[in-house]
Amino acid sequence: MIILDGKKIELEKTEELKNKVNSLDKKISFGIIQVGNLEESNKYIQKKIAKSKEIGINADWIKFDQSILEKELIQKINEIKEKYDGIIVQLPLPKHINTQNVLNVIDLDKDIDGLSTQNMSNFYSMNKPYFIPATARAILLILSYYKINLNQNIMVIGESNLVGKPTKQLLSQFAKKIESRNKRTGIKGSKEYDILIVAAGSPKLIKKDDVKLGSIIIDVGVTVIDNKIVGDVDFEDVKDKVGAISPVPGGVGPLTVICLFQNLIDKFI
Repeated sequence: MIILDGKKIELEKTEELKNKVNSLDKKISFGIIQVGNLEESNKYIQKKIAKSKEIGINADWIKFDQSILEKELIQKINEIKEKYDGIIVQLPLPKHINTQNVLNVIDLDKDIDGLSTQNMSNFYSMNKPYFIPATARAILLILSYYKINLNQNIMVIGESNLVGKPTKQLLSQFAKKIESRNKRTGIKGSKEYDILIVAAGSPKLIKKDDVKLGSIIIDVGVTVIDNKIVGDVDFEDVKDKVGAISPVPGGVGPLTVICLFQNLIDKFI
């Protein structure tokens, strides 16, 4: 069994991005917009800022109070967005704010998370310009790095707008056959597929009886149980049956931030 080591790729890609940034004539900047003070969001933002500094990109953390109204938030974003080469909105937003309305304020050429309606429309119709959503790009990166043949039968488990749907769209360009599953359909037939991308948000959902012998497993799930991070795949149960698997933590996660900055830097290369 091969461990698909995202941390190893992260180290190599960080150096690659540093070199690209150093070769530019300008200093790249991006802004992270946060509403409220969720501890989990704080940790994600801190990781992004630390990585941006390591690569050589200027990052601003722009925080607004939990009580800000949607209209006010949109106005504030409009006021500051010209300062930055890229802007991301840390999700989730409070329930009284329509997330898509806020994401759509970000100009297409600055939407490095790739979540605005215009970007997603371009992405799904393959009409450029568009940014590849960072997690989907991270999944393709880890598969490409380990030279895994994508012209196989692929199943994506989970159909979220953030991960499952864009991943299926991205990999459909290469797959021999690709299908997806959700909570309603369940995971029936998963053991017939050569590659499983599991992004269901359901800890230890996938057991050895759900996977094909020698298959490739990409685990995108992240759930904290008893202060321990676990994935959507029961690693211990499947490890002796699969050909390769990405661990949690240390698989796709470290590469999502890398791919976010890759989107930003690609604008200038």
